[in-house]
Amino acid sequence: MPLTQKETMLLQDALSHEQICVLKYNNYANQMQDTELSSMFKTLANREQQHIDTINRLLQQNQSQ
Repeated sequence: MPLTQKETMLLQDALSHEQICVLKYNNYANQMQDTELSSMFKTLANREQQHIDTINRLLQQNQSQ
């Protein structure tokens, strides 16, 4: 079932928020001298990247419908 225009806009908005989170978490990870904290931020960045991948798949599926 195709997404409505509003759903598409909301997914695009969520995508931009997730991208900002990835940038921030990676930035924090690179600033940390504590390896445990750095690893935690990298894990968070990876989770947010998974969200980005999922949102992109949804948007791409919608375009092909």
